[in-house]
Amino acid sequence: MNAIGGIQRAALYIRVSTEEQAQHGLSLPEQRGTLEEYARSHGLAVAGVYADEGISARKRYNKRPALLRLL
Repeated sequence: MNAIGGIQRAALYIRVSTEEQAQHGLSLPEQRGTLEEYARSHGLAVAGVYADEGISARKRYNKRPALLRLL
């Protein structure tokens, strides 16, 4: 989060690695919706959404393109 001009902003990072995760409510659209609702309910402006699909959490950060853009 970052506060600029009194407005707090949040960047959203979402990731799913397998089809099974997506089938159990962890799809990218579901994650995005949940995080956007959280931001809205806490008065945060979403500065950007960064999504890595099909990438294992075990991969190093430098193998996650969206995470690198976020950083």
